[in-house]
Formats: sequence, C-alpha cells, structure tokens
Amino acid sequence: MKPLISIIIPVYNVKDFVGKCLDSIAQQKYENLDIVIVDDGSTDRSGKICDEFAALDKRMRVFHKKNGGLSDARNFGIKKAKGEIIAFVDSDDLVSENFVNAMYEEMTKSDADVVVCGYNLVKPKKEVMSGKEAAAKLLTQQENIDIVAWNKLYKKSLFMDNNIWFPKGQKHEDTLTTYKVLSKARKVVYLDEALYCYVERGDSIMKTGRIEERLEMRELAAKEAMEYFKNDKDLEQAAEVALLLAKYAYVDFAINGRVKKRYGELARRWIKEHKKDFVNNRYMTKKLKIYNLMSTNLGGGLYLAFRKIKHE
Repeated sequence: MKPLISIIIPVYNVKDFVGKCLDSIAQQKYENLDIVIVDDGSTDRSGKICDEFAALDKRMRVFHKKNGGLSDARNFGIKKAKGEIIAFVDSDDLVSENFVNAMYEEMTKSDADVVVCGYNLVKPKKEVMSGKEAAAKLLTQQENIDIVAWNKLYKKSLFMDNNIWFPKGQKHEDTLTTYKVLSKARKVVYLDEALYCYVERGDSIMKTGRIEERLEMRELAAKEAMEYFKNDKDLEQAAEVALLLAKYAYVDFAINGRVKKRYGELARRWIKEHKKDFVNNRYMTKKLKIYNLMSTNLGGGLYLAFRKIKHE
C-alpha cells in the first residue's frame, strides 16, 4: 500500500476560494491522503465550508484554532500531520489531479527528500541535485527552485528532525524557511510538470505587501542565511550573494521609482564598500561580476543608465 501523505492547508477568510481548493485536492489520483485543514480563526464562512467538505470526505480533518498567522497555521499542521510525507497548499490556490501522485512517484524513483514541481506555465527541465546544491541555487537565484513552500513534497522529518519551523508573526515566512529545509535534504528533484496553480488575489500578501517590506524581508533572509550557514563556507558564500542581490533589488526598484531614491543610494554605497568581498565568491556569475563593475566604477552611472533603459 502506498504511504499516507499529509496535505496541510492553512485557511483564513477565503470563503470565495477554499471550496475550489478543497475540491481540487479531493480529486487527487493519489488517494491515501491525510488532508489537514487548519482554520486559523476565520471570521467569514471559511471554517463552515471546510466542515462541510470534511463531512463528505473522511480523509479531511478540520482544526479550528485561534488566529496566529500563516506560519503558526503551517506549524500546527506539521504537528498534526499523520503522514511522513507532507505538502503545503494555500487555500486560495488549485492543484492538478496529479499533484501528489506525480511528485510521490518521482520521490520514490529518485530516492529524494524533496520534490519540486512547476506551477502555472512554468515547465523547467527535470533536474536532480543535492539539498546543499538546491539551497545554494535558491539563495543565488540561479535556478527556478522557488522560495515558496507550496509547490513541493517533503519528507516530514526534514522539519521535525532539524527543528525547522515557519517563523510565527512574519510575513513572507517562506523566505526565512525554505532554504533551511532544502539544505537538510539528501536529494532534491525538480519535476518538469506544472502541477500547481497559483491564484493571485487582489488582497493577497504578495499583491498588497509594500515593496519596501518585501525588500527588507529579502535582505533579512540573506543575513539570517549567512548566520545559519556560518559553519559551511560554501553555503555561506551563496548567502552572501543573496545579500548582494537583495541590495541590487533596492537599486533597481529605486531606478523605476517604486521605492524612495535614498534606498537605492544606500544600497549602491553598500555594494561599492563590499566590492572586494565578492572577488573570490564562487557564486558570482559573469553577469553579476559585470554588474558589480558597472555599479562601482565611474560613480555607478553606467549601471544606472543600463538598468534605466532596461526598465523602460
């Protein structure tokens, strides 16, 4: 018999979306599921809709709890999950009927700890790598690994055995968690199928969050990664490049007017001051080396002109 797989679905005030989400999960080809629905203190009909679905599908278990945020709901779900393999689905998204089955088959075939699938129209080529390689590629954004939690199938032990949890009370909590989980995996497989459909709502965190807030979180994640990997020189270098990329993001958003000009100026100053720190960094791509030269020579004017033209 195939193993029990837990799908964790945090729910909060998504009455117009949660029914379709749960229906897409109920239609999975992989049937041995433990569907953990965490109603995180919804004040609309979301919780009731979940109860109605659970009454019709014995695989669904609904937990109603006091609101604690997305991270707290995911952590709660991990603890309640009965399966040794878990996946996360956001309650306003949809999944292909082959979402679990395809990733489980690949996990078994490749003896992987994590399998990542494409989403929407993203269809990358299949790739097999170590957890360390996956974490490095995520941090340096050299591959489409994606920092989100929801398009992946994980061995539950990666969280439990390594005491990895989503940071409660933080927005963009995936940013502070995913690289840690991947780094603990023996093997990560990127599957060449788009099995997850991300639905962008007008009031979603990613849609409504301030650009400055998202950039601050990106910078914080890079700094935390540098500390987390301080005993692993290779991944520490990857985290350093993640910080450099975060600084360039400030510059680029300042150029196109989406953040205040001073944020870009402070970032450019930091890049210039730390230029020598990246000379021997193995994750500095040819393009990033050129950007570093353009942004630190002649007052950085060449880089600013180049990026301004690109934005236009």
